[in-house]
Amino acid sequence: MLKRKKVWLVLLCIFSIYLTVPCVQAKAAPAKKKAVQAYKEFLANDKIPWDANWEVPAKDCKFSIVYINNDKIPELVLYNTSVPHMGGYCRIFTYKSGKVTRVGSADMDSGKFYYYKKKGVFISCYANGGVFDNYRKITKGKIVHKLQKGKEVFDNKTRYYNSNRKEISKSAFNKQLKKLVGSRKKTSAKFYTNTPTNRKKKCR
Repeated sequence: MLKRKKVWLVLLCIFSIYLTVPCVQAKAAPAKKKAVQAYKEFLANDKIPWDANWEVPAKDCKFSIVYINNDKIPELVLYNTSVPHMGGYCRIFTYKSGKVTRVGSADMDSGKFYYYKKKGVFISCYANGGVFDNYRKITKGKIVHKLQKGKEVFDNKTRYYNSNRKEISKSAFNKQLKKLVGSRKKTSAKFYTNTPTNRKKKCR
């Protein structure tokens, strides 16, 4: 009798898990759909709020929709080389509380945006007196600096730094990076010109 009860309990647990998974997926799908639709409308505006008190023509921005963190909602990444270099060529937006919200900036001097899918980590490449890859993480809606790898022009030597900008060894850098992203490989985002056709194709 006890064995039969145990079997029924196991079957009941399996059945409840089976019912829960589609429910979670169903909730995630509308969230993504709302976010992407909001991005589509956001990109269709004449101006994009690049910073708090600064707008840029939307037509000057290229866009990419990617999953940087693991909250089921994709991020909108914009690339614009018509802005001053100092301010950074890239802006990251997310969909929160029913509206498109700016998360922060990235440099993108290489013309590429690399990220570790669903790990929250992306690389901000800055070129000035050398080339520096800054590894940053989106944490609680904010961008936090984690690691840096850079090669300066004067000696062409690659150096590694931790979150406090203190120089560390290559092995220590790799160890800390693994803690952040595990075995996940970086992905290069693909950008599209901000046209009605591309918005229709990619914002869905």
